[in-house]
Amino acid sequence: MAVLDVPGARLHHTVTGSGPVLLCVPGGAADSGMFAPIASLLAEHYTVITYDPRGISRSILDDPGEEQRIEVHTDDALRLLDSVSEEPAAIFASSGGCMQAFELVARHPGRVRTLLAHEPPLTSLLDEEPDVDPDELLRIHREHGIEAAMAKFMAEAGFEAGEGALPPEMRKNVEFFVVHLMKMIGDFTPDYAALKASGTRIVVGVGKESAGQPAHEAAVLAAGRLGLDPTYFPGDHGGFAAEAATFAPLLREILGA
Repeated sequence: MAVLDVPGARLHHTVTGSGPVLLCVPGGAADSGMFAPIASLLAEHYTVITYDPRGISRSILDDPGEEQRIEVHTDDALRLLDSVSEEPAAIFASSGGCMQAFELVARHPGRVRTLLAHEPPLTSLLDEEPDVDPDELLRIHREHGIEAAMAKFMAEAGFEAGEGALPPEMRKNVEFFVVHLMKMIGDFTPDYAALKASGTRIVVGVGKESAGQPAHEAAVLAAGRLGLDPTYFPGDHGGFAAEAATFAPLLREILGA
């Protein structure tokens, strides 16, 4: 575990393995622990960087109420890469983490060799967007608590929600996601032209078991915008964690192509 001081925050991260650099970018309320099942498998072939995004888990903000912006989260990811190597790297991004990965590729052509974006939730591409209004979720949070707000989000996103109170650390992360990150992620639109012109090989992944969920369907449409066919991976939206043993070989094959 290491700490990288960046403007406005301190990023807790781990660097394991050896070989070409692979940065893993979590989404939503997730932290570096989401990648633990697959990181050990990937570290046999790559120098794997996992991290807690600013405001999540151990990555403490100087100003907890500061407005969160994709550009700042993108700069964090770039600084993490630069702290390990300035050679072109690979990125594996999950869900909302795909947004800063897309922004990094668009803003820094040549910095990323391959990007695998797994189920980017670009739901504005859908004919019928999920009824997940950040302002409505904030109201539910204020009036009924964070568990109720998260249950609403999970239902609209097509995910199974757990029951009962959230563990303290997860509660903190979920609150930060609802209050500060959800609107940032939902308002983001990739620069598709810049992505296609970047020189980065982009792969859009979707879960074999998540068909019909908004993030899956939006990812398929995003792949089309980039002139790509989606690549199907084991499991669902979090298949890289739940199905790590079968997910990792396909990921290694794609990164090595």
